[in-house]
Amino acid sequence: MKRSIVFGFAALAAVCMLVGTSFAATTVKVNVKGILLDMNCYSAHGLMSRAHGKTCGMACMMKGLPAGILVKGHAWTLVVNSRLLAHYIGLKARVIGVANAKTNVVIPSEILVDEHGKYTKIAIH
Repeated sequence: MKRSIVFGFAALAAVCMLVGTSFAATTVKVNVKGILLDMNCYSAHGLMSRAHGKTCGMACMMKGLPAGILVKGHAWTLVVNSRLLAHYIGLKARVIGVANAKTNVVIPSEILVDEHGKYTKIAIH
C-alpha cells in the first residue's frame, strides 16, 4: 500500500510538472464519455470496476491520488480534486474540458456522472 501511495504522489507530481511546461502548446477542447478511474489502481493493476470503486478506489481517491477517465481503451488523467469524484469511481461519465494528447491530461471544466441512466453534474470547483 505504501508503494502505491508513493507511486500515486510521484505520478501526480509528474503530471503537474508536465501540465505547467507543455500543456498550452498542444491543447484541444474535448467532450468525451468513458469510465471514471482511480488512476493508481488502474495503472498498477488494471482495476476499473464499480465494485473496486466502492472500496479500494474510493479509499485511494479520498487520499488524493489522481482520478482519470478511460475512453475507448485510452486512460486520461484528470486534473481535479479527486476527493470530489471518489464516490463515482467505476461509473460512466462525460468530461468536458481541455486536453493535451501529448501528456494524456485533461483539465475538466465539467464532469457529469451517469447515475441510474441519468447524467448528473458533479461540482468540481
